[in-house]
Amino acid sequence: MKTTQPQYVPRKSGLMDFEPVSVDAARASLDELPHGMAAMLSNQYWEKVRRAPLATDRALTGRAMEWMGRLPAPLRPVITCERYARIVNSLAAAWGDPHARADCLEHLINDRRRGRRGFPPDVERELHQLARYASTLPR
Repeated sequence: MKTTQPQYVPRKSGLMDFEPVSVDAARASLDELPHGMAAMLSNQYWEKVRRAPLATDRALTGRAMEWMGRLPAPLRPVITCERYARIVNSLAAAWGDPHARADCLEHLINDRRRGRRGFPPDVERELHQLARYASTLPR
């Protein structure tokens, strides 16, 4: 005697209605980019949103060079200087003000902009070292 299993029929709870979907359909929906994300990933989007590059984006300012010289040698963000001079210039400008310094480091380490990849691991490591060091400085 062959028994058939009863087909599952969801009950209405009155709270939320769910649409039954296959596992493949659920996976496919996760592969799709959220609304607006595809446009943000295109180069044209960032060209429109970013400000025009400045000379200080590509080279260290005198203030940044002095700041680097005052840092303990193991904490100097050498790799960040080579790749992202504008970031080191911003850090140097903010370093003397405890609030500005903390805000700058927090923004760099915890970037909340959507569609960003973050820094390479070696740059991120230097920023975290600077943040730890900055937390030991007087406020």
